[in-house]
Amino acid sequence: MRAQQRITDNRPGEDDILSVVLEAVVYLVIGVSRAVWWILVQIVRLPSLALGAAAVAGAGLQFGWAGVYATVAVLFGGLLSWRLGAPVSFNRWAQPHLLTVARTAEHRARWPRVARRAGLVVHDWSNDRVSRPEAVRLVRVQVSSSGVERLHLRLPVGLSPGDVVDKVDAIAHALKSRDAKVCTDRPGRVILELRRTDTLAPVVAPLPVPETLDLAAVPVGRSEDGDPWCIRLAGTHLLLAGATGSGKSSVLWSLLRALSVGVRDRLVEVWAVDPKGGMELRPGRHLFRRFEDSSPEDMCALLEDLVEVKDQRARELASTGDRIHKARHGSPHIVVLLDELATLTAFADRSVTRRIDLALGLLLTQGRACGITVVAAVQDPGKDIVGWRDLFPTRIALRLDNPIQVAMVLGDGAREMGAKADEISELTPGVAYVRIEGTRAIRRVRAAYLDDTEITALTRGVQAPAQQRDADTTVAPNLHVVPGGETA
Repeated sequence: MRAQQRITDNRPGEDDILSVVLEAVVYLVIGVSRAVWWILVQIVRLPSLALGAAAVAGAGLQFGWAGVYATVAVLFGGLLSWRLGAPVSFNRWAQPHLLTVARTAEHRARWPRVARRAGLVVHDWSNDRVSRPEAVRLVRVQVSSSGVERLHLRLPVGLSPGDVVDKVDAIAHALKSRDAKVCTDRPGRVILELRRTDTLAPVVAPLPVPETLDLAAVPVGRSEDGDPWCIRLAGTHLLLAGATGSGKSSVLWSLLRALSVGVRDRLVEVWAVDPKGGMELRPGRHLFRRFEDSSPEDMCALLEDLVEVKDQRARELASTGDRIHKARHGSPHIVVLLDELATLTAFADRSVTRRIDLALGLLLTQGRACGITVVAAVQDPGKDIVGWRDLFPTRIALRLDNPIQVAMVLGDGAREMGAKADEISELTPGVAYVRIEGTRAIRRVRAAYLDDTEITALTRGVQAPAQQRDADTTVAPNLHVVPGGETA
């Protein structure tokens, strides 16, 4: 009797059966709703593919399997003809959509297992029994024209973007990707960028010189997503860090190439200091308003003259009530290039070193509002060598020697976000990592390369006014340089 009573007690009651049925219905409704919503979203995001699918379905309903085969053959033949006849437009418009569909199917099949194996799962222990574990969910897949895959991920409660960053290397290997990095999208969302091929491996040709110069976006190269890489010079200072042979000269000469239109129009002046005896910047001396490559005393004098210009402009801004200098004829924006910042004081007397430190400190702390931008290149970004590193709002990390230097240049956590500057190949000079302005996101870029012939053509095509004549008029108090070399 007791055994029979125990068996009867263990049988599911009507309430239990009803709850199971209701739960199954709820899951079915949710699943169907999600499927319908996904189809609608794909139609909006990829209308061309949705139109093709509708054409295949319509042909199938009208003519059966023969219509399906014929429609697929026509669509395939059209795409193949487009690919062979106009590969540029095909790669720009059709290929990203086709790859998006293919990669979406691939990643949706593989992601749940990858997320579980990587530990991107949370468990709800609030109840007496363990609930179903919740993993990071794949929401959307995008493929750019350059082949960069962006996986939009939704984080469950209990996980943060840092948890995905910690597992980014394991995820990259699991998804057969050469490299991966994490970008914050919005609260509860992150974007995982995968790169199967190195789009920056080919040398970047010199970019066309812009007809008008925008100091907020000076083009110097290309980013890995195919977009131009532009550097902001207005209202900032730029630190360029990289080991020997990392491509610092590519960045500097690409920058000078883009600035040449401003030099031509007398809206930009370039003051250059080359402590290595002119090895790098002397070929461009005709582009420079002031150029020094001889003794530390002369280089110090150039910086002190620039401080006088800063002080004069500060007085003018105070008298007019303006807060920011605007480049114009007679008062251009000044870009001072320091090819090797550490060498600037390496062989100078202590008294000259103190003067250089004072002048450079004043330019870095007060020069931005006065229309002066310092662009400094260094090999070792260590604190003991670059004491002014924190005064450079914009920083570029080319190939560096170790992960510590990556943090010194781009900040703590930059390498975990994907800025592996210490792993850049020596065969790809000019490749660098930069922070996207206003965010903590990292972008991989490559500067254009100018050979000696192009540098010579650049310096012959545009020449700055005579150095000594303009030096005498620029630093004189209460004088402004006007076109033609006259003073007023």
